[in-house]
Amino acid sequence: MIGQSLPRDEDIALLTGGAVFAGDRMTGAAVLVFVRSDVAAGRIERIDTSQARAVPGVLTVLTAADLIAAGINDLGASRAPATADPPHLPPVPTLASGHVRHVGEAVAAVVAETRDIAEAAAEMVTLEVRATRVAADLEGARNAPGVWTDAPGNRVFLHETGNAERVARTLADAPHVIRQRLAISRVHAMTMEPRSALARWDSGEGRYILHAGTQAPHRLRDGLASAMGIPAQRLRLVADSCGGSFGMRNAPAPEHLCLLAAARATGRAVGWVETRAEAMLASPHAREQIVDATLALDGEGMLLALKVDVAAAMGAYVGPSALHSATGNLPSLAGPYRLPAIHARVEGLHLNTQTMAAYRGAGRPEATFVIERMIDIAAARLGYDRVDLRRRNLIPSSALPWTNPLGFTYDSGDFVGTLDCALDISNWSGVAERSARARARGRLHGIGLACAIEIAGGPATAPAPEYACIDLSPDHVGLRLGTGDAGQGHRTAFAQILADELGLDPRGVRVLLGDTDEVAQGTGTFGSRSMAAAGTAIAACAEALRDRLILEAADELEVAAADVVFAGGAFAVAGTDRRIDVASLVRRRALTISEERMLAARAPTFPNGCHVAEIEIDPETGAIDLVGYWAVEDLGTLVNPMLATGQVHGGVVQGIGQALLEALVHDTQSGQLLSGSLMDYAMPRASDLPPLHVVSRPSATTANALGAKGAGEAGTVGALAAVVNAVADALGAVGVETVPMPATPFAVWSALNAATGSAPTSSGVY
Repeated sequence: MIGQSLPRDEDIALLTGGAVFAGDRMTGAAVLVFVRSDVAAGRIERIDTSQARAVPGVLTVLTAADLIAAGINDLGASRAPATADPPHLPPVPTLASGHVRHVGEAVAAVVAETRDIAEAAAEMVTLEVRATRVAADLEGARNAPGVWTDAPGNRVFLHETGNAERVARTLADAPHVIRQRLAISRVHAMTMEPRSALARWDSGEGRYILHAGTQAPHRLRDGLASAMGIPAQRLRLVADSCGGSFGMRNAPAPEHLCLLAAARATGRAVGWVETRAEAMLASPHAREQIVDATLALDGEGMLLALKVDVAAAMGAYVGPSALHSATGNLPSLAGPYRLPAIHARVEGLHLNTQTMAAYRGAGRPEATFVIERMIDIAAARLGYDRVDLRRRNLIPSSALPWTNPLGFTYDSGDFVGTLDCALDISNWSGVAERSARARARGRLHGIGLACAIEIAGGPATAPAPEYACIDLSPDHVGLRLGTGDAGQGHRTAFAQILADELGLDPRGVRVLLGDTDEVAQGTGTFGSRSMAAAGTAIAACAEALRDRLILEAADELEVAAADVVFAGGAFAVAGTDRRIDVASLVRRRALTISEERMLAARAPTFPNGCHVAEIEIDPETGAIDLVGYWAVEDLGTLVNPMLATGQVHGGVVQGIGQALLEALVHDTQSGQLLSGSLMDYAMPRASDLPPLHVVSRPSATTANALGAKGAGEAGTVGALAAVVNAVADALGAVGVETVPMPATPFAVWSALNAATGSAPTSSGVY
């Protein structure tokens, strides 16, 4: 079964309306609507809810005072990285009290019989805020008004890693030193389904039930229970079908606490469905950084050292994964290169904006973007061929395992072979001819590549465990998992693994995940960990079951247990044709048997690849056409190649979106979000994309039972750098040195005209 592209079992329900999302459970439920601040910073002078409470059909209106009275605390502070000084980690308020610190911060929650009533009543809540000056520009955040009085310079943390002294010496002595400032834009996960949830209070059992889409049901449950001061067992979390997450849904949110409080206060089921406009303001943002990078090379083009100084936007509050995204994947700066020394210094900064969260790649796309842009810039300034410069610095397979300067140990890969394969399938040798044809049509032509490697299934020193339980009975094959499915196809892929381990039909495997009452424990889905972590636990459960069933098989076959082997999906008597498969054995013996494990993989994996993007630019308008895209990926064992390819496609498109179109832009004076709808925040459409060619070129890993490497984020990790490098290639030919992100038509048009001195420029992206 492993290696077969079986169609997803989930798709029939999803395509015919049979899937159940949290928003589908709202029939008969009361509706919660939030009152959100339209001011980015200021002191709350008054909140008056009396008129709203008097509206017929309104069940309750909650403020921070009501939540405090109900014993509900703010969400706890984020986990801190290793820093010289204690980081500034204010708790995330469930509802604002005293001050508001970003536009969209919730200050009250109205619960009513219908959405129309709730929205009308929310308009009647009086919110008076004495506005203060804001910090909404990352570049000037250190000298901006303080978001918090106890965070001088708006600093959240200062994190350093690597060998500062060695890097400084190398930069001082190196024949070539390349410096560049790189700006990485702020983006939004933009899930197909905005967030939604439904809460109930079961007075008979004295416990809460929350339905919500999430990647990590047990983590969500535990965090919410902690904030409410109750044992985790008093909160059942049911993760329904989920229309995308990409990291945004893997932690508790203030909205969840409000729903639970409202359900307890009203005795009703209470639901909330986020609008798209609300999502832009209230759901976490991601990525925004300004990076000052310095790369040293010797006279032969060998990389010597990399120094990066990063200003990372944190927002007004610090979300559960914001610090990890900014610091946890800095070792990816090394790429798949023989880079001897790195020093990274990251300063997290408060802004009067929404908090940041993990978003597909969680720091790996940013790190890959930095090293890949710097190699291209070095090649252009020093006169090297950019392919040759990469090739001479790539780690050879003979040198593996290889520990990079910041501690990641790459166990397997063929980085040179992957590069060569990408050049071949993209017809890199024909670039000059294609460029000439584009110029003849009055268009600029560019092609870019990126060699990417990332950690998956970490942390690097001790991968997190995952839960699996296999249940066998005469009429049931069940698999319970602690992972969370946000659209990846877990039920199909994990059924294939179980079927392969025990010789079963995957169509008969019932996979259960997402319900904390049915699944004893779990870590969740993030960091491209699920296949390795859950696969390891499934394999261990299956091995334990085979060891137990071999005794039953021996009895059934009337031989000694020592004479029975498991091969070809069945128990057989060695040297004979006598055999019995697992399903038949369980039926004949009327067995009910199960095994559970909470296990970690032996080590993280390092999926890697090479991406090539080809573009054309209309110099009259600045519009970019993506005319070709190729990706060669080493993802280890592919349990379901079709699903893995789909994961790469999705990740590539999200990288393309950030490179060319997507940007959350705030007014620096008021903190207002200027790109707060899909009229302003551009998303890639199918018509914007060429066919995406993905080739699998796996290398073996012993890091887990399956030999699988992470797949879910690989596309984004490579795409961001490859596309921007292609734009830089096209613009560099006409003298443009600084490439904007995103490279929107207006930004490209402005850059082109600035290079020729024929038109004014703008700092905006549209």
